[in-house]
Amino acid sequence: MHWTAIIDRLFRVYYFFKFYLFRKERLANAGAKSDRGFVGIQIDGLSYPHLLQALEKGYLPNIERHLNRGYSLRAYQAGVPSTTPAAQAAIFYGDTAGIPAFRWFEKHSGQLISCNDIDHVQHFREELFFGRNGLLEGGSSYSNILDGGASRSIFTVSSPHPQTLFGRFGGFRIMVLMFLHPLRVCRMIGASVIEYFTNLYDRWHYRKTRPWRVASGLFPFIRIFCNVILRELQTFGVIADIYAGVPYIYTTYSGYDELAHKRIGEVMRMLRHAPGARYELILLSDHGQTPGYPFHNKFGATLGETVSSFLREHQTAAVSSGSIDFTRAQLDYLKQELDARPKRWRYQLYRSTKDFIQNKIRDLVPETLKVDQEGGVVVTYSSSLAHLYITGEPRRLNAGEVEQAQPRLLRFLSQHQGIGFLLAKGEGDEACLFHHGGKVCGTPESPPEAAELEFLRPYGDPLALFSELWRFASSDKCGDLIIFGAYDGERIACFDDQVGGHGSVGGEQQQPFLILPVGHPLLAEEQLTGYAMLHNQVFTPLRR
Repeated sequence: MHWTAIIDRLFRVYYFFKFYLFRKERLANAGAKSDRGFVGIQIDGLSYPHLLQALEKGYLPNIERHLNRGYSLRAYQAGVPSTTPAAQAAIFYGDTAGIPAFRWFEKHSGQLISCNDIDHVQHFREELFFGRNGLLEGGSSYSNILDGGASRSIFTVSSPHPQTLFGRFGGFRIMVLMFLHPLRVCRMIGASVIEYFTNLYDRWHYRKTRPWRVASGLFPFIRIFCNVILRELQTFGVIADIYAGVPYIYTTYSGYDELAHKRIGEVMRMLRHAPGARYELILLSDHGQTPGYPFHNKFGATLGETVSSFLREHQTAAVSSGSIDFTRAQLDYLKQELDARPKRWRYQLYRSTKDFIQNKIRDLVPETLKVDQEGGVVVTYSSSLAHLYITGEPRRLNAGEVEQAQPRLLRFLSQHQGIGFLLAKGEGDEACLFHHGGKVCGTPESPPEAAELEFLRPYGDPLALFSELWRFASSDKCGDLIIFGAYDGERIACFDDQVGGHGSVGGEQQQPFLILPVGHPLLAEEQLTGYAMLHNQVFTPLRR
């Protein structure tokens, strides 16, 4: 017997005893009509250039071995907005039109939506995807923003039937598993201590090399939870589901370092030696990160303060836009409705804890939105992307109406050094871009002249970008004006308190990666663009 076969058999025996509690589920899934499935692993914020650099330096032996076994690494162009919620909406449902950013304002209802708030995510999930079949029907979702219709949703922000890991495994069983695997528990505790001191070092090193300051708050503990505790638990859940033969599994790692690489190695090992079905492993990222600087540190005020102060000086020259009902804008009616429902003490404890943590998370960033009732505007920030809404009209305004309502504000923003360009919906099917040199409008079938789009050159290929920006501008959820941070080819302006940006265009935020089996039809394509491609051509065929 060859030594590889001996190792394989030893691993099978090891996993048999390790996951003995899941043998019944494995046998049940083995009797299903189809034993084919996929495991999708999404790495949040890891760009293709950074992954390539780590591979060349030998930092990623597990992924290197995976590539040598018949897989190929490709870059693709992220969609707009280049954020995790939009990416997962497209991957799971094939549609991103209803998610214009990480935070946005719904003009027709007066609601402010933030993907940091569980209630808000559940609200737009039900609005956009209720009754629709998702990619993960009959499968499992671990540590995602959206559930994709999964039967099991663990550490997933929104779901029609969310479950905790304890609920998934059962309280008694998780205690038994922890007792049987004390090394994993000890490793988790040790890694938490290391992560805390690593955060202290990172902040010390950052203060030496950067002139600006960012808030800390609960970030060290959020970092420990996401990078250590959550990572251990989600990995354990994924490999248990692989052993049990759950057909469709998708998980997101919020950070990628040496520890996360080892966890992915655990998943690969289970897939090689004791899977409960024939799985295809798909590794990908949703976006990268472009180095940036806080807008308010360089220009002395946040974007919202800048807009408000300009309106106070020049509002007489603008058409009055009407005021906004701030109570409705805070989505209080939804919170009151949820709180009014009779719940047991466990729910009340959960909601109190959730509200406390979310309030602390909001303190990490000094300002992520601006409601100017006198000026009649709402501005929401998502890293290097912002949306400006002119209130008083429940529908979205087009470029001509914005020029009529706020002509001076439009000129001021298009000339600001911290703003690269503005995007608005034009007449008919057109999209219009405002920048330092003027205004251009067009459609993908009838685009502006190449010379007119040269201002987009620092952000990428101008014609390809215009096509994606045109698609983005057509969404009714977008602001009347969409504001993109200025980018000089090295650093991008971030409207919230960040030193790295994603969500818009420019730099590595638009360069995620995708690892596919050699021979996959997509590998023959010259350029891969957008998130819908992942749904239509990567994952959906694996369900057939």
